[in-house]
Amino acid sequence: MPHTFARNVLAKVSTRDYAKCMPKIQFTNPLSSLDLTSVDLRKQLAPAAKVARDAAYVAVGVGVIAAQRVNARRYDLQQRANKLQERVNDVVPRVRDEAQATAQRVIDEATSKVRSVVERRKNVATAANETTTVA
Repeated sequence: MPHTFARNVLAKVSTRDYAKCMPKIQFTNPLSSLDLTSVDLRKQLAPAAKVARDAAYVAVGVGVIAAQRVNARRYDLQQRANKLQERVNDVVPRVRDEAQATAQRVIDEATSKVRSVVERRKNVATAANETTTVA
């Protein structure tokens, strides 16, 4: 039932001639009177193009300077690393020799202490055997 009512209303509305009732609206284009044939775009855009070109040159210049600074820093770091490597190469043999000498001294001291302990134990053991055989 509600569908038939809606259909009837739509049928009446769609048959009316609303174009006669509506006021006529005229649209005017304000750009239609604009004459661009006398405008020289190159002359108008030249300052902007100059600014863009200058900005590009500045960007390239900054990039070149940054690359040069990076290369200079890399070179300095290489030189410092080479000097450090030379110092390490000079120090390593001396440290190795000192470590070997210290290790040999520790081994000799430990060996002599172990031998003295073993000798004392042998002497104590032989003394104990002599006392047991005499008694």
